[in-house]
Amino acid sequence: MKLIELCCKNCGASLQPENLSMQLLIARCPHCDAVFAITDASRTPSATSELPRQPVAMPRQIQVLDQGYGLEIRRSWFTPMLFFLVFFCIIWNGFMVVWHVISLSTGMWLMSCFGLVHTAVGIGLAYVTIAGFVNQTVIRVGQGMLTVQHGPLPWGGNKTVPSHEIKQLYCKEHVQRSQNSNSLTYSVEMILDNGRETLVKGLHECDQAIYIEQELERFLKIEDKPVSGELPR
Repeated sequence: MKLIELCCKNCGASLQPENLSMQLLIARCPHCDAVFAITDASRTPSATSELPRQPVAMPRQIQVLDQGYGLEIRRSWFTPMLFFLVFFCIIWNGFMVVWHVISLSTGMWLMSCFGLVHTAVGIGLAYVTIAGFVNQTVIRVGQGMLTVQHGPLPWGGNKTVPSHEIKQLYCKEHVQRSQNSNSLTYSVEMILDNGRETLVKGLHECDQAIYIEQELERFLKIEDKPVSGELPR
């Protein structure tokens, strides 16, 4: 008897027993929060997921450069939301400056120490905001290596991977839930000889993730194949 893997009808993610309600015959996807009948979920992704993904045009904030040695993809971090963060940082950090000036000038050292955590938050937020204006993610493929670098301001996530170890690339959607709303970001994932690893994350448009996957697979001559849990085709 052949076992059938239960997959989300919406995003294709694998379902676990705790995601199923056999009494109600429904399933809830832990990835995208979709709810659907188990009879529909009991099929592996539909035939449409076996079709090659349709090519996408170069999205905004993405540049592809021919540097002679191979492929280079640049993505700007800028988003209009940064202007709101600038305003917020000015208010937040301005308030903290006033807080420390008053507390130190009146000898209330404990009050100043209490504000250090909030000051650290303000400094961190200011750093993130400045990075959003000036930073880029640069993906380079050439001479047998794939590298990812974020800069010019230091940021985590830099990596180097031998290109021959990359067997497949795919995109994932990530849902950040809050009390009032949900937000979506996207990542490009790699299947390597020794497991899976995130190539880039925090992309705000799915076309950016798909385009990066598309161009890397084209350059590395990797056949595009469906992967469980990837963005719907």
